Amino acid sequence: MPDHPTPASLHLYHWSPTSRRKQIQRYGFRPGSRSLDGAWRPPFVCFSDDPHLAWSLSGYIHPEITSWDLWLVSDQVVTGYETLSFDGGPLDGQVKEYRVYERIPARDAWYVATREQDTA
Repeated sequence: MPDHPTPASLHLYHWSPTSRRKQIQRYGFRPGSRSLDGAWRPPFVCFSDDPHLAWSLSGYIHPEITSWDLWLVSDQVVTGYETLSFDGGPLDGQVKEYRVYERIPARDAWYVATREQDTA
């Protein structure tokens, strides 16, 4: 038996450009939506169990987008996901990304905060 309790649920975080807020509030997260560069339609939505790590999957790699919203989803509303883990280094084996292949309705996506990129 583990010496620490298993969490009742896992919180998953996703950063999205603020320009997509109304779309998310209306439709939720939809796999197959155009990528930020418009080059492809990933069949999943990426999440992380840490908001800072989620930032590195989105906002950090797109400094040209100046305003980002942080969203929270409970794994209680996600029936399945694929995980990608770090390979090597101090975080070896830890999950870095949760890929969710199903639509997450707007009622299950909670807006947390907005982050403005430092443009200076």
